[in-house]
Amino acid sequence: MLHRSLIKQYMCKISCLLLLCFFIICQAKAVNPKYVILITIDGMHAGMVTEPEMPSPFLKMMKREGIFVEKVKGVPPTATYPSHTTIATGALPIHHNIYYNAPFVFNKDSVVSYWYADSIKATTIWQVAKEAGMKTASLFWPVSTGSRWIDYNVPEFWSVKRVSNQLDYIKPYCTPKGILEELEANAVGRLNWTTFSAGSINRDARTAYMANYIMNKYQPNLMTIHLTTTDYAQHATGMNSEETKMTVASADNAVGLILENLKLTHRMDSTTVIVCGDHGFTNIEKALAPNVWLAKAGLLSERPGGEWKACFHGNGSCMFLYLKDDNDKKTLKQVEEIIGKLPKETRDLFRVVSREELIQLGGDPKVALAIEPKLGIKVITQRTGEDVVSKKGGSHGYFSGIDPTTFIVYGCGIEEKGKVIDTIRQIDIAPYVMHLLGIDYKFADGELPQALLE
Repeated sequence: MLHRSLIKQYMCKISCLLLLCFFIICQAKAVNPKYVILITIDGMHAGMVTEPEMPSPFLKMMKREGIFVEKVKGVPPTATYPSHTTIATGALPIHHNIYYNAPFVFNKDSVVSYWYADSIKATTIWQVAKEAGMKTASLFWPVSTGSRWIDYNVPEFWSVKRVSNQLDYIKPYCTPKGILEELEANAVGRLNWTTFSAGSINRDARTAYMANYIMNKYQPNLMTIHLTTTDYAQHATGMNSEETKMTVASADNAVGLILENLKLTHRMDSTTVIVCGDHGFTNIEKALAPNVWLAKAGLLSERPGGEWKACFHGNGSCMFLYLKDDNDKKTLKQVEEIIGKLPKETRDLFRVVSREELIQLGGDPKVALAIEPKLGIKVITQRTGEDVVSKKGGSHGYFSGIDPTTFIVYGCGIEEKGKVIDTIRQIDIAPYVMHLLGIDYKFADGELPQALLE
């Protein structure tokens, strides 16, 4: 009898210990990372991670040991500036106000981009983190110039006029004052067109060194980083060229430098690293020039700045029709008739997107209609010559999801290593970043993606 009593007491103690261990494990799983580093590789698509011939050992390792999302559903158009702003706001363009890389400037050549943070009309992840008492940092993120919510900021910004050194030009726009000079002195050396030119592999590595210096000295809780090189190569040579593979290796190396630094400084266990793209890419064979149709019909001057009634504004692979008078139904009908009378071989190269569909997708409500080319076709803005021309290289910026980007999460808080998810929405990235930092915030359109939590 005594023997049975002792056994029951022993079993009860074991049960209590097991329950205690289970509680401790659950509590450990609920711990949020102290730091989140969000890296975008411009033009990143799943093949950069999954294809064996792509030189991306660090991204492949992150996929094996983290969570991998094959496709990210983007916003219209899937272009750098609207996409980066969606990532940073959890909002569609119709709510964050960044519809293109460059604004439509009424039949004039656009020489400016949406550089300034005050152009954004939605709350950003930097603001939410900052208001929660956290430190923030950002390197070369589009539409971040002048953001008061970023403590350490080197924005994507440049002079539209020729200057001797673009990096010197942007120094007054970096915060805090002197931060870029500090990075040159302590992390990367003198920056100029040979050591940090757009599209060069120098730029990716030096951006990583900047990130590591800021992380080590200032320890921001949220850091956003934009790596650009892969976009340039894919536009020029397509998705699978040797040049593109070299830039994939460059971006992968930059990610590796950041991961190595986290391990060397013993922060990997308290940091979650996200690597994603702003858009993917497609290979192209032809280009479509819809403004040729308008110029021939007398609705648009052959040179920017002249008389006009209608004009297509291009971004990525899509064209957006603006009317000089938003209520000019006669001109809109004329444009629709011009499109309807095109030769079948031309008309088969694209589809017309109505204003209603574009608004539903989150695009600019001022657009009268849009043109989305089919796979293998891009758009160009020329107004004279042939309306369809041969064109090799790569493109992006569609509505229909034929150029999806991808997403990897690695590091602190990842419970199920090697998990693969089919799809998430780009608008849901911001809520996920805030969730990792332990902040509950309702963004304009995005919601917490449950697939990443299950």
